[in-house]
Amino acid sequence: MAANDDDDKLLRSAVLQNASSILIARQRAERRSEAYLAEAQRLSHTGSFGWRASSGEIIWSEETFRIFQYDRTMTPSVELVLQRVHPEDAALVKQTMERASQDGKDFDFEHRLLMPDGSVKHVHVVAHALSDESGSVEFVGAVMDVTERKRVEALRDAESRILEMIARDAPLGEILEKLVRVVEAQFAGLLCSVLLLEEDGRHARHGAAPSLPQPYSEAIDGLSIGPKAGSCGTAMYRREPVIVTDILQDPLWEQYRDVAEPYGLRSCWSTPILAHSGKALGSFAMYYRETRSPSPAETRALEMATHLAGIAIERKLAREERERFRQAQADLAHINRVTTMGELTASLAHEVNQPIAAAVTDANTCLRWLTRDQPDLEEARQAASRIVKDATRAAEVISRTRLLFRKGTPQRALVDVNEVIREMIGLLRSEAMRHSISVRTDLADLPQVMGDRVQLQQVLLNLMTNSIDAMKDVDGTRELIICSQQAEDDRLLVSVIDTGLGLPPEQANQIFDAFFTTKPHGTGMGLRISRSIVEAHGGRLWAAENSSRGASFHLTLPIKVDAHEMP
Repeated sequence: MAANDDDDKLLRSAVLQNASSILIARQRAERRSEAYLAEAQRLSHTGSFGWRASSGEIIWSEETFRIFQYDRTMTPSVELVLQRVHPEDAALVKQTMERASQDGKDFDFEHRLLMPDGSVKHVHVVAHALSDESGSVEFVGAVMDVTERKRVEALRDAESRILEMIARDAPLGEILEKLVRVVEAQFAGLLCSVLLLEEDGRHARHGAAPSLPQPYSEAIDGLSIGPKAGSCGTAMYRREPVIVTDILQDPLWEQYRDVAEPYGLRSCWSTPILAHSGKALGSFAMYYRETRSPSPAETRALEMATHLAGIAIERKLAREERERFRQAQADLAHINRVTTMGELTASLAHEVNQPIAAAVTDANTCLRWLTRDQPDLEEARQAASRIVKDATRAAEVISRTRLLFRKGTPQRALVDVNEVIREMIGLLRSEAMRHSISVRTDLADLPQVMGDRVQLQQVLLNLMTNSIDAMKDVDGTRELIICSQQAEDDRLLVSVIDTGLGLPPEQANQIFDAFFTTKPHGTGMGLRISRSIVEAHGGRLWAAENSSRGASFHLTLPIKVDAHEMP
C-alpha cells in the first residue's frame, strides 16, 4: 500500500505541475495576445471601448486613453468624453449617445476632438449593441484616430483648388496666401511664409505670410541669401531643405536671432522653391513657437506646398516673359510698319496730293463761277461736289495710313480679307505705277475671318511692298498679281505673285529668320513679324520660287474660328 500511495502522490504532483504549467502557458499566451492587440491598436491608432448605457460605466483600452490624451489612472466617463469633444460637434455627440442609449442600436459617426494644446483630432467611432439576460444594453466598439486621413484629404482638395487658381491665372499673391492658410489650418500653432527671390538672385522679398507678425515680415523683407542667412536664406543659397529646431541656438540664425526672438519664434524649417532648371525661385517655411523637429505629416505638407508654390511662380514668370515678348514683338512690328511706310512716302504723297490738287482747282473754279456778273450756280455746285469727293478720297488715304501706324493691343473682329487687299492696293498703286508695274487681282467670293484688321493689313502691305521692290530693276514684264480663294480644308488662301528677281531655293525659309534681309537698308524683321502674325491667327505663311520668273508668297487663314479661341 505504501508503494501505491507514493505512486499516487507522484501522479498527483505531476498532474498539478502539468496543470500549473498549462495555466502559466495560457496566462503567458493571453498576455502576449493582449500585448499584440495593444501594439496593433497603437500602430493603427484604433482604440476599443465598452459602454453600459444604463449605468454609464465605460471601459477603455490603452490606445483609447492615448487618443483622448487622458492618464490611465482616470476613470473614463461620458463627462470626460464630452470635455474633449470639439464645441462645434458637442451637440452631435450628445444626440448620438442619447439616441443609442434609448434605441439600443448600433451607431457609426465621425466627430472632432479639441486637445489641450489646441490641436484638433478627427475620430471615427463605431459600436455594436449587445443585450444581456436582464435586457440591459451594452455597447462594444472602436474609436479610430483618422486625423492623418482627414489631413491628407484636406491637402488633396486644397491642391486641386490651388491648381485651379493657377490655371485661371489668379494673382500670385492671392495664390500664395491661400496656399499658406491651407497648410497652417492642418497643424495647430503652425505659421508659414513664402519668400520670393529677386531677379538678381541675391535678395529675397515678401511673398505671403498672413499669420506671421507684420514687423517680423517687414524686417526680413529684402534679406540677402547666403550660407548663414537663417533657414530661408540658407535654403535658397544651398538649394536644399534647412531644418532649424532651435532658432536661439542654431548658428544659421546668428544674424537674425534678435529679429525672431521678440515674437517667440523658436523653430523654422524651410525648403527652397526651385525652377525646372534648378534655379532658386524662393522658399516655403514653417515656423513654430517651440523647439521641435518636423513630423512626417508636416514634411509631406511642406513638400506639397513647395511644389505648388513653384508651379505658381513659374507660371507667373512664364506669363511675364510672354508679355515681354509680345510687347517686344509689337514694338518691332511698329518699327517695321514705320520703315515700310518710310519707303512709301513718295507714293503716299502722290496719293494724297492728287485729290488735294484737284480740290484746290475745283475750289478756284467754284469761286470763279460764283464771282461772275452772272453767277453760274450749277457749275459752282458741280465743282463743290468734286471738292467733297476729292477731299473724301484724301481723308480715306490718310485714315488707312494712320491705321497702319497704330500701336496697341490687337483687336479681333470679323474681317473681309478681299477688302483689306483692295485697301493695300490703293496705297501701293501709285508706287507700282511709278515703276511701270501693273497690278492685277483675282479675288474669289470669300467668307469673313476672325482676326486683327490692322495686323492683316501689315502682312499684306509687307508682302506687296517686297514684291514691288523685287521688280524695280528687272527688264521685261513687271506684274503684281494678288489672288484669293477658299481651300478645301476650311481655309482661306491668299497668294502674292511677282515677276521679280526670284527666290533662291536655299532662301525659301531663311528669309523668315529674324534680321535676315536682302535689302541694303532693311531691318530683316518684316517677313519674320508677318509670319508670327499669320501663325498667331492660326494660319501659315511660306514662299516659293515661280516656275518662270519671280516669287510667290502664300498665306492661309482659318475660316471657322471663334473669337475666344484666338490668342
